[in-house]
Amino acid sequence: MKTYHSVLARLAVSYIAIVLVIVLSLCSVFYLYDSGRDREQLNARSRMTLENAARTLDAEVFERVERIALGLALDKTTDLRQLRGGSWQTYPSRLIGLQELLQAEVSGNAELIEAIHLYEPASGATLSSLYGLVDAASRAANPSLPSDWIDGMLGTPGSSLWTPPRFVPKDAFSRIPGGSGQRLLTYAHAYPFQSTGADSQLILAIDVKEDAIQAVLRNMLPVQYEETWLRGASGAIVPGTAEAAAGGATAPAADASALPALIANADLAAAPGAAGGWIESDSHTVFREPLPTADWTLYSATPHSFYRERSAAVLKLMLGICALAIVIGLVLSGVMTRLIYSPLKRLVGKIRHLAGQPAAAGANEYGLIDTALEHLSGRVVSLEETLHAAGPLVQRDALLKLLRGDSAGPSPKETRLLGDGFGGYTHLRCVVLDIGSRPAGDSAARPAALRELAKLLEERQTAQRRIVTAELSDRRLAAIVADRESGSAGGPAGGMKGTASGANGHGSAAATEAAGEAGLRREEDALQAFAQRLADDGLRRLDVRVQLAWGCEVDRPDRLPLSLGEAESRLKYAYFLPGTAVLSGAGLLERELSTEEIPQPMLSRFRDKLAARQPFEQIAAAVDDLLEAMRTGPYSADYCHFVLANLVFVYSDHLKSIRYNPPSGGRPDLHRQYVGLGHIDDFRRWLLHSVSAFLANTEKRHGERATDTLEAAKRHIERDLSGDLSLEAVSSSVFISAKYLSRLFKEELGVTYTEYVTARRMETAKNLVELGSLTIEQVAAAVGYGTPAYFIKKFKEAYGCTPGNYLREQAKQAHSS
Repeated sequence: MKTYHSVLARLAVSYIAIVLVIVLSLCSVFYLYDSGRDREQLNARSRMTLENAARTLDAEVFERVERIALGLALDKTTDLRQLRGGSWQTYPSRLIGLQELLQAEVSGNAELIEAIHLYEPASGATLSSLYGLVDAASRAANPSLPSDWIDGMLGTPGSSLWTPPRFVPKDAFSRIPGGSGQRLLTYAHAYPFQSTGADSQLILAIDVKEDAIQAVLRNMLPVQYEETWLRGASGAIVPGTAEAAAGGATAPAADASALPALIANADLAAAPGAAGGWIESDSHTVFREPLPTADWTLYSATPHSFYRERSAAVLKLMLGICALAIVIGLVLSGVMTRLIYSPLKRLVGKIRHLAGQPAAAGANEYGLIDTALEHLSGRVVSLEETLHAAGPLVQRDALLKLLRGDSAGPSPKETRLLGDGFGGYTHLRCVVLDIGSRPAGDSAARPAALRELAKLLEERQTAQRRIVTAELSDRRLAAIVADRESGSAGGPAGGMKGTASGANGHGSAAATEAAGEAGLRREEDALQAFAQRLADDGLRRLDVRVQLAWGCEVDRPDRLPLSLGEAESRLKYAYFLPGTAVLSGAGLLERELSTEEIPQPMLSRFRDKLAARQPFEQIAAAVDDLLEAMRTGPYSADYCHFVLANLVFVYSDHLKSIRYNPPSGGRPDLHRQYVGLGHIDDFRRWLLHSVSAFLANTEKRHGERATDTLEAAKRHIERDLSGDLSLEAVSSSVFISAKYLSRLFKEELGVTYTEYVTARRMETAKNLVELGSLTIEQVAAAVGYGTPAYFIKKFKEAYGCTPGNYLREQAKQAHSS
């Protein structure tokens, strides 16, 4: 035989081939996937950056300017209408106050505003923070004064407008080309605010510095700053760079000639407020994002060369990584080949030694291993059949695999046992029995009780029915009830397949359907009677309280996991229904799929009453209401267990917060005690007993020292919920220091003073809201909150919902009950 038939050579070739195929495949996938994905990510990131810049620009410039205009219009100290009707000619001192108001507003926003003007259309007079009073004749004589906003407002049907940017020279010498100055945009708004420009009595104009806009863009878009511009509803464009603005450019230097065509595109020419996006040109990707409140749109152009450079860099990096991966893969292939071949070499040597064969160079090692494995397999099968001749253990393992849906195929012995057990049976159903609650509480007797219960089940076998049992745990037993015919007398069979069996073709369809429904009812009644007799026999003969549930009927053994899953889903509710021996009906399965949750007020009632040291009867009522909701409500078993665990946690946390130590010493492990409880009735007895002992011990420990003072403070709080309940005020009323009163609340009630006052206010507010006769403002004032907004916030923190939602939830509960 040639040496390439050896294990070492084949392993080496296999590993090298695998490495090459994986690396080359990954290279191809990464190359095809990353080229488009990287560009999409860059576009999404650029758009997100532009969107943030648009929001910031809108908030810091345009919305801010509109707020300034609104503030001037609503200023109560100086009325803008003093310029109207020529009254300023009679009382010129009024103009001084107006001009000082305008100048003060400009000074307070000097980085944004250049000047503020007030124009009266009737007289043509203008009052400016920069020029002072300019009448109509002076304006006509001085054409250099800006008037584009006046003409625009007098002709617009709206109440406001933004003018295109204009260059304002610094002085008379700055008018020559290359002179210094700045570019301004003007925001004009009619006064009164509801009037249009043509009907306005006054026009308020604010000159905004284009430099302020460019500063925001420079800060938000440091990389795309030179390729960013702003376009108004009138078509005016604000370039992103001061150089472009000074040179009179209307677009970034990157592609000035292509800008008009891009803006004219239908996607970019959308109305202000439309959703942003991007379009592609031959040389650029242009992004657009409308400002949220102003009729302006922000644009940014990214050259395609940027993507090509990024793709080339990514491709180079990918090729480098792939080359490194090939080298590492080859090295690891050699190492793994040696590591794997070493035990195989020892195995081949051992086989040759046992077989008495000499070592031969170039021998087919695979053939030698195959021959040895065949001999070994035959011996193992023979030994397995000998060891499992009795069969019960194999049968139990096979049943558990079958019930659990084990993906591993059964052994030949298991296959034969399953064939003998269910051959010829076409109606199978799984029943799960739980003996978690014994009257004597002897957990050590559970295995014997399960065996006796299995015998009870086997006693109910007939010629037409076979019952096979398997222990699922130390307290649960699964039984497979197999019938040859659906609806065998005295026991369960069909009725829950999901689709009824077809009629035999005789009689009318209506008669067939009625007969089928009657048969289903008889089968369900027989199943219920069978389960009830089994539960009664368990209690009477074995002193075992049995709870059981059954699953749907199936027609093949490999579908039994469906029936087991349905039975176990029903049996989850044994904890919450301890008095129910047979857990049946579709309602439990519907609860298992439910996503409903117990209302927040009911969940927080125990915590609130415990923290407020309410009487034991009220705490017990809160616990009973919650447990009753779990018994009868449409809530899943897992969710109810979560609520119970959270209830124990709340109780334990409260005991820790007040540093409570029981008289027996040490701190009880409440969670471990809760886990050991058998059902919900035990939970209720345990919790209420613990709460009762806690309340009694706490009252005994602190009754003499702090009861009078604390009760006096609590009475003061209850009397004056709407008044001043500061710690200093209440401590003064009970003649102790604020620090000592705060410590009393923490030690005696387990809450801080502020938490107690808030809880009492929220409890009173909840009662007032439930009455439904007061408004939110009235309820807030009645419990000492000056603003409804802050009251709503605190109410939501306490009860998880707003007062309105709480009232609707209460109404919904009352209607459902």
